[in-house]
Amino acid sequence: MARTPFLEKKWSVRTLGAAFIALMLFLVWVTYAFFDKKFVSSEPVFITTQSTGVNLPQNADVKLRGMIVGEVRKIEPNGDGVKLTLAMNPDLLKEVPRDVTAQILPKTLFGEKFVSLIPEKDASAAKLRPGDTITQASVPIEVEELLNDAYPLLTAVDPANLSYTLTAVSDALSGRGTELGETLVSLNSYLKELNPDVPQLVTDLDTLGTVADGYADAMPDLGRLLTNAVTTGNTVVEKKSELAAFFDEGSRLADTLTDFTAANADNLKTLSSQSRPFLEMLGDYSPTFPCFLGGLKELIPRLDSAFRDQMLHINLKVVAQPTAYKEDEILKGTQADFDAASTGTPAKNGKDVRPDNAALPTCLDLDQITPAAKAANEALAKGDQAEFKKQQAKLENLSSQSHPFAVPAAVYKLVNIKSDHNKYGDGFRVAPASATNGSFFSPAGTEALRTLLGAAVGTAPDQVPDLATLLLAPAIQGAGVSVE
Repeated sequence: MARTPFLEKKWSVRTLGAAFIALMLFLVWVTYAFFDKKFVSSEPVFITTQSTGVNLPQNADVKLRGMIVGEVRKIEPNGDGVKLTLAMNPDLLKEVPRDVTAQILPKTLFGEKFVSLIPEKDASAAKLRPGDTITQASVPIEVEELLNDAYPLLTAVDPANLSYTLTAVSDALSGRGTELGETLVSLNSYLKELNPDVPQLVTDLDTLGTVADGYADAMPDLGRLLTNAVTTGNTVVEKKSELAAFFDEGSRLADTLTDFTAANADNLKTLSSQSRPFLEMLGDYSPTFPCFLGGLKELIPRLDSAFRDQMLHINLKVVAQPTAYKEDEILKGTQADFDAASTGTPAKNGKDVRPDNAALPTCLDLDQITPAAKAANEALAKGDQAEFKKQQAKLENLSSQSHPFAVPAAVYKLVNIKSDHNKYGDGFRVAPASATNGSFFSPAGTEALRTLLGAAVGTAPDQVPDLATLLLAPAIQGAGVSVE
């Protein structure tokens, strides 16, 4: 049996056909891969922008200073913007600054676009790295958009008038290219100087709007103010003669004060310097003024009661009279002693008086006596004799010659007092004088006192009133008369 040639076998022909088709497909893929640069190594870098415009094809060039450093591999939507994936040349990526900005520019007026990487003038030393994203990207105005915006204008203008206008503009600019260029250069320099201040200008305009709104809100008040100012101005005009007289009097008063101060400047200085110690003393004793004045307030009704009906009403009592100080009771304290006795806190009651506060001003006696006196006055005004006598007895026990207000020993030591002299109490109290041991209460003593008083006033002894001997006898004996 003869052998069948290889090419005449069915399976061999089919195998060769399939291999040929596979080879053709492989060659097509290789061609596409070379065209798509599948065999070229690259590093991905991303750009985010609001829009890419039109005519930005895939595989568009990416240039840095006019040199191709990569190409656009993918364009896809990204939220409200567009995301571009760039395939950067690994060898050139290290030459691209990291803070570059991107612009999508056309190669020709109506041609396709490319991505231009623009480095900053003071670019940092850091370089762009694989996977970085360039967020500062912009697209210049599209020619199509310019033509679309210009089309309504061109259709609205009559061609003849447009031709006439353009001809006039051409004639006006003819031969003035140098001047026009210089003008544009000057304008460009002005704009460069103004550009840094534009943000501040915008802020100022925005603030001006806020201020204007404030003035608009306040305008009704300003209107009322101006209206009132008119009334005020009219009043000033009507009263101008009185104002002139007032200013004249003010000028004369100022002149008089000037002359007075010039003539008495030294006296005023002397008065101020001499008044200072007195005022300082008043300042030290100022805590006692309220209680002193309060005591006077309570004393006035008692005086009015004693001198009621234009007559003096008295209760005659024989009380012990104060005795004279002795020679060894002369004040020996120095200013330092009184200063040392004024360093403590003021006493709150009689038992609280100490050597460090014995010289401080105090109203301890009036603080205790005034409430009782006030209660006695109120009882007298109401006609309550029982309550009045009760309060009078309380006053008698609080402070009287028979029951003097107790003075702490610290005060005695400060002023060198060694006995109560019938008025200080606190252990120094002596028995009050008695009416039975006074010789002037005997008949012989009374007659002798009449003779003494008659000789003193130039009248006969039998003409001397009994009241005179009654009042004078206790005083001579060492007693006194109290008025209630």
